[in-house]
Formats: sequence, structure tokens, C-alpha cells
Amino acid sequence: MRIAVCDDEALFREALHAKILQDGFAHDYETDVEEYGSGRALLDAQEKGYSADVYFLDVQMDQGTDDGIRTARELRRRGERGLIIYVTAYLDYAQMGYEVRAFRYLLKNQIHDKLFEVLRDVRQELSGQDFFFKAGGENIRIDRRGILYLESRLRMLRLVTKTEEYVFYAGLEDVQRQLGEEFLRCHKSFLVNLEKVVRFSKEQIVLEDGTNIPISRSYAKNVRQRLLLEMK
Repeated sequence: MRIAVCDDEALFREALHAKILQDGFAHDYETDVEEYGSGRALLDAQEKGYSADVYFLDVQMDQGTDDGIRTARELRRRGERGLIIYVTAYLDYAQMGYEVRAFRYLLKNQIHDKLFEVLRDVRQELSGQDFFFKAGGENIRIDRRGILYLESRLRMLRLVTKTEEYVFYAGLEDVQRQLGEEFLRCHKSFLVNLEKVVRFSKEQIVLEDGTNIPISRSYAKNVRQRLLLEMK
């Protein structure tokens, strides 16, 4: 689980970091925690390719009383879909979380009592994002949000992410049911992740890595309706 801790108080960052590692050890899950002293530092890292499953954002930092809120807005604007947990000394900012779909609020004086409960909820939420399959004799688990597309070749499927490709035996219809409505069938041989679509025409879909995926005539009407709805 990739976790970003963004807070201008170094001692609090270190305490939160340590508690997260303690929870990971207790519940046997891997954690990769990165610390940032300001929203600007986190956004700079994001521009260079950093992305997290969970963002702990201090609402009030030195760069401004609502720096965590502005940082969350910018992360969402850039397409980041990780869980946002606002960390604050006050509850005055609770309503600001709706626009960025904040997952939880954590009062700083509750870190020892409530953090493990919040992390339990995070694990439960993220567990639904995993896709399991078997390739090359190995059982593989990947985050479905990182999938660009799947291509059917005879009885084999080719699954493509930004950094990796996997080939395994499966039917495209079966995998589509497992992945759910976030994935769109645009051709008898292709299934695309809706979140990775940047533009489309009558004949093709263009994904964020530049890949062109064909749209077959039989799927064209449904594809156009779904993409127009998703890209409003």
C-alpha cells in the first residue's frame, strides 16, 4: 500500500509514519510511506510520477490555512484517485471534504485511538481494487486501476499496464464481469479501462499512454454513449 503523509510538523509526520508501519506489521501488509512537509512538495512529486493509494493531508500548513484542501483539489484535478484522509486539529473543515470525496477525517489528538480503525477501513476499501489471475504458473495480484486495456488473442488474454504486460488463459467476457463497469467493451477483442481514456472518435479510443484501441461497428453506439457520459 502506497501512503503519502503530508504535514508541516515533522514530529507528527514521524509519529504517523511509525503508527502506519506498526499497523502494517500487525496485519501483515506491505507499506511504502513517503513524507512531505508541504502540499507543494507533494504536488511536485506527483508531477514527477508519484502516486499513492492513500493521502494523509494536514488541512492547515504553513503555506496557507487550507493548504491541505487546496492540495486535495489539485490532486483530484490531475486525476489522482487515491483515498484522501484529512488530518486536522479542528472539525471546522469537515464540509470541505465533499468536493474531493474525502474518505475520512482524523483529529490529531486521536491518532493513538482512531488511526488503526481508519487504516482498517482503508484496507477494506482498497481490497476491492485488486484483480487476481494466474499467468506463467504464478498467482498474480494487481491493482485494477492500473490496467490500461485487455486484448483477446484466440484463447489467451493480453493484459497491459503502463509498465508491464501479462498473457494468460481466460475469456474476455469472464474478465469483464470480474472487473466491473469501470471497464468498457469496445470491440470483440478489446476491453478498456474507462479511467484511462483521453479522447475518442468513431473508429478508435486513445488511451493516456497514446495507445489506439479500435471501436468495432457493433459496439460503436454503446461506446459513444458511455464515453460521452463519462467524459462530461
